[in-house]
Amino acid sequence: MARKAKTVSIPARPKAPDPGLARNELAEELAAIAEAGGPKRRLNVLTYLKSQLTESKADVRERFEKGHLDGLETARALAALHDRIIIALWNFTCAHIAVAENPTEAERISLCGVGGYGRGEMAPESDVDLLFLVADKKGSAHTEKLTEYMLYMLWDLGLKVGHASRTVDQCLKLAKEDQTILTSLLDLRYLAGDEDLATELYAAFRKTVTKGKGRAYIAEKLAERDARHEREGNSRYVIEPNIKEGKGGLRDLHVLYWITRFLDGTQNQTPRVSDPQRARSYVGLGLFDKRAARRFRRAADFLWRTRHSLHWEAGRPTETLSFDMQVKLAPKMGHAVDEIEVAVERFMREYFTNARHVGALTRIACAKLEAEKALRLPKGLSDLMPGSRRNLKNEDFTLDRGRLTFSDPLTIREKPSQILQLFETAGRRNVDIHPDAFTDIDFRRNLMDRDFRRAPEHSKIFQKILLGAKAPYATLKAMNEAGVLGRYLSEFGGIVSRTQFNMHHAYTVDEHTLRLVDNFDDLRKGRLEKGMPITSKIAQTMTEGQRLTMMLACLLHDTGKGKGDQCIEGAQLARKACVRLGIDPDMTNDVAWLVRRHLDMSETAQRRDISDPDTIAEFAKLVGSKHRLDLLAVLTVVDIRSVGPGIWNDWKATLLRGLYVATENYLEGRDDLAPAAKAASLKEQLLERLPESLPAFISPITEELPQSYWLGFSMAKLVMHARFFETLLKSGHDVTTDSATKTRVNPRRNVTELWVLTRDRAGLFRDLSLAITASGASITGARLNTGETGLVMNVFYLHGADGEPFAASSHHMLDNLRRMAQAAAAGQTDKLSIPNQIRSRRAGAIPVRPRVKFPKTRNDQTCIIEVQGRDRPGLLYDLAACLADEEFDIASAHVENVGTMAVDAFYLHCAELSEGRKKNIRAKLLNILRGKSADKKAA
Repeated sequence: MARKAKTVSIPARPKAPDPGLARNELAEELAAIAEAGGPKRRLNVLTYLKSQLTESKADVRERFEKGHLDGLETARALAALHDRIIIALWNFTCAHIAVAENPTEAERISLCGVGGYGRGEMAPESDVDLLFLVADKKGSAHTEKLTEYMLYMLWDLGLKVGHASRTVDQCLKLAKEDQTILTSLLDLRYLAGDEDLATELYAAFRKTVTKGKGRAYIAEKLAERDARHEREGNSRYVIEPNIKEGKGGLRDLHVLYWITRFLDGTQNQTPRVSDPQRARSYVGLGLFDKRAARRFRRAADFLWRTRHSLHWEAGRPTETLSFDMQVKLAPKMGHAVDEIEVAVERFMREYFTNARHVGALTRIACAKLEAEKALRLPKGLSDLMPGSRRNLKNEDFTLDRGRLTFSDPLTIREKPSQILQLFETAGRRNVDIHPDAFTDIDFRRNLMDRDFRRAPEHSKIFQKILLGAKAPYATLKAMNEAGVLGRYLSEFGGIVSRTQFNMHHAYTVDEHTLRLVDNFDDLRKGRLEKGMPITSKIAQTMTEGQRLTMMLACLLHDTGKGKGDQCIEGAQLARKACVRLGIDPDMTNDVAWLVRRHLDMSETAQRRDISDPDTIAEFAKLVGSKHRLDLLAVLTVVDIRSVGPGIWNDWKATLLRGLYVATENYLEGRDDLAPAAKAASLKEQLLERLPESLPAFISPITEELPQSYWLGFSMAKLVMHARFFETLLKSGHDVTTDSATKTRVNPRRNVTELWVLTRDRAGLFRDLSLAITASGASITGARLNTGETGLVMNVFYLHGADGEPFAASSHHMLDNLRRMAQAAAAGQTDKLSIPNQIRSRRAGAIPVRPRVKFPKTRNDQTCIIEVQGRDRPGLLYDLAACLADEEFDIASAHVENVGTMAVDAFYLHCAELSEGRKKNIRAKLLNILRGKSADKKAA
């Protein structure tokens, strides 16, 4: 059985300082306005109340920002000032507008607060949720007039009012049918009017709706919570979290409060405005001990402070901590430093730490409810595993309701290895860990010191966790939630709750890292074989040593973030960790190398011409062996897949697969043909596949195409192009003068292809880029093939704004793209313009530093220019225009979008550039990257 800790309720906080509105002063002023009368009486009342509301909210804000009120006190102060305004307006309305000196039964009416307002907590832009409780469902002229006047006045005051007018019976009936209404009545608070009516409702609600229904309500509430988490990304580590509805947010604390309040049978009286219960703690049934209660209040206070600051800064009821708001809130939340990235990182790290505390408190509360209220709460996989509750040979542990926990926590100090052994046993048996075990570890985390980390027996247990857990992601995540993973693997501890201030990653660094482990496990078990057969096969055939290498590389790959060059720093930290763990030297070298090179394969595939033999030779030299190529391929795939939803796609899979196969062939000596000979061989193979008369028919085109064309496409694609050439020539196309275009949606590669057959001229790529951008498409890659006689066969790979193939279901948009591209090929660009940019405040908050690099190349007739800067419509056109002005001939372009950042690499037909020329070109390109358009084409 779970141990019963000494439990207490959180003491009620002192009442928040008066928000500047004295109720008797309001009443006196409104009485004076009423006595003066006149046609402007309503306007005078409205003006006065609005001024009082504005002044009082400003006063609360000032005291909050000066630190005189904490988050919870501010929430109560905001609710209190609304109380005074609303009650004063009610009394004025009853005395002067809807008067009923001796109300009949049908005229009885009570005003109650529900929801967050009923709970006595509000954010600056929260709704005011009101219940007009009436005695007669038919109503009366008096109650209708009173309700109508109140609502119109409140709306004119600028308040967002949620309201309902119901009888006691209607409230009870709806509460039994609707969980939302039931929960809102848990927060019921009497404000004004007929108090007996409110008391009647609350007593009947407790007697007929909540009594004896605790189990069902808890199950419904937890299911509702899970569904909400799913909508918000099902992680408390999303980098733009919803502080109210997200996992680890305020709503999770509210769920604990509602469950506790539902089960508290001692509350039979309706809470009143003056009742100290309005400021009572969320915790009322002794679910937490003193330490947990303090954590609860600290987490609630931090979340409330963040929410208040967010509402005031935005001027509206937003709940998402978007990037632009993180920049604005970081200094207000006590993280004012010169570098905004550092300030944001510290602020968000504090946020994620508190979100983790909320998760821990939820676990503790649910375990207590299960143990002390005999409630059967949802379990994990342990319920589905035969024998999981028996045959537990290690006497250090026991199973409590299917969850693993320590037999005697007091023995942990003498035998601290139990901390790691707990997770090894849970992972191997695939059982949940009891919340009490998390609490026990929390008290003894300091046992995991330097000697603990260096102990060989502890390394063996840790390696067993990595290799033996049935669900390694779940096991390591539990270790991270308990603070064990970062404490034991201290290099990982440096990235716990570290945010990633970009729009590319969706999760914190530690959550992203654990998702690599999850994706590697899926790859190894064949769950991701579709679309990735090569890496899936590699993962499935790995030895135990290779699996351990991969697990360590996954855990350590991003540990260098925030420490200079993340790859170099990360490799040093990985080596240090492996040495401490006693890992074999060869495996240590592999892990450090993988961390050092974990970005190289994706960058080569997406930013370099992988049809260029020099690119393959250079990359093969980098990896050095088939063994390391296999490891790097697997790490690259799981890394990209773990960045966030929508980042991995078939286009990236195709590029990586092409790079892997070409490098494997090179390393194993299967690609020994010179480029010219290989191009000739491919051309012969194509001609052999075509009908007998076709090769000669299309030779006016195929004979003019350059070597790069034959090396750059698969045989299947070459056959498709040949059919395109056949159609053109049969229609009378003149290859010496005419241009032709074709679009093709390629679902396997997740792109739309635009083919352009034309004649070369100065500025051709620039004009085609303009046409494509003007059509609304984004270029993610381009293969530009120009023959010695000037014949050009260009293939552009296009996406829409949603990251999907451009215009995949719109023939009209594809026709428009073809027409615009054909006009641009002929130099007709006068009617083309780049769409106006819709500036995103979120994207604009993220700093992007423009850079221009000139990577080395083996070919003395080719140079590469790589640029990095903030992405925007028309950027590629502006860059192409600059290169055209410099009289460069672009051989190919490779485009990668990384969140708000674009990384474009251009292969140019040119000799090696002098340092002076590089300096001049760099200055011009940097000017464009900083937002200066090339010419008037950018609207």
